Amino acid sequence: DGNTVVVGNPTRDTNIYNEAGIAYIFRTADEGATYAQVAMYTGSKDYAKLGYSVAVDGDTVVVGAREEKDSSCGSGPCLLAGIGKAYVFRTTNGGVTYGQVAKLTAADAAAEDDFGRSVAISGDSVVVGAHQWSIGGTGMAYVFQTSDGSATYEQVAKLTASDAAAGDFGGSVAIAGSTIVVGAYSGSGSAYVF
Repeated sequence: DGNTVVVGNPTRDTNIYNEAGIAYIFRTADEGATYAQVAMYTGSKDYAKLGYSVAVDGDTVVVGAREEKDSSCGSGPCLLAGIGKAYVFRTTNGGVTYGQVAKLTAADAAAEDDFGRSVAISGDSVVVGAHQWSIGGTGMAYVFQTSDGSATYEQVAKLTASDAAAGDFGGSVAIAGSTIVVGAYSGSGSAYVF
C-alpha cells in the first residue's frame, strides 16, 4: 500500500519457538526502486504461524497468527490450541518505526478456529477470517473497528453464511470502505458480499 510492503513467513522457526512465524515490514523512499526493512515481528509461541496473512492500509499493518494458542496454554498441549490472533501495528513517524497497538481475538474464540487465516483492513475497520477447517465448522469472519486512532479496537460484527460448507467460509477476506467480501473456496467457490 503506497510505500509499504508486508511479507509473512508463517512457518519460520525462531531461536525459541518452532514455526512461530515472522512478519517483515519494508518501506521505499525512492518510488519503489529500493525497499528497506524497517520492522520485523516474530511469533511468541510454538506453531503460532504469525504472518500467515498480512494486510496494510496507510500507516497500519495487520498480521494474522492463525494457530496461536490461548495465553492460558503455557508451553504444553492445550485444549485451547489453534484459536488464533491478529496483531495490529502502526507507525506514527512515516514508517521509521512501527509499534503494536492491538491484539485482536474473537469474542467467542474456541479451539481450532484458525482466527487470522485471512485479514484485511480499510481505514478504521479490520476484518479477520476464521475458517475452522480442522474442526469441520463452517467458518466466520469478524469485523473490528477503532474510533480512537488505533489505540483500541472493538469487535462490531460476526459474519457467517447459512449455506457454507465445513471449513469453508472465511478462508479469504477483503474490505473497501463499508463493503466486505468473504471467500468460501470449497466446491466451485463462492464470495459473499456484506
